Amino acid sequence: MKTISARLTRTAVGVTGLALAAGLALPGLAAADPATDQARPLIDSPCSFAQLDSALHAEAPDMAARLDAHPDRKAMLAQFFNLPVNQREAALQKFLADHPDAANQLQQAQNDPRFPGVRDKLLEVANTCQNY
Repeated sequence: MKTISARLTRTAVGVTGLALAAGLALPGLAAADPATDQARPLIDSPCSFAQLDSALHAEAPDMAARLDAHPDRKAMLAQFFNLPVNQREAALQKFLADHPDAANQLQQAQNDPRFPGVRDKLLEVANTCQNY
């Protein structure tokens, strides 16, 4: 059960980060895909990585702790979110091109009944990051 939960969290943060692939290992889908549409508030957020990270610690401390436990992934997310908003889409598309199995991994995670709760927490982060 813990493995599924960890995978789900990695996927959700991943989807929402480098659609959010660089974040906790699993990426999102192409721009026209509904999964990326769910991540769009974070991808298009004007917030810096520092703001997003602070919001994550406040809104979803368990997910923040998991991210903190993987400094290499956190650094990749920081690199992604420190790009200008208009460059994030190209970085996302490059990641997806370099990782063709990512869409299947995300689809599997989205079938987990806990996925909507994780996604909702990350959307909260997107909606509150400007307060940090």
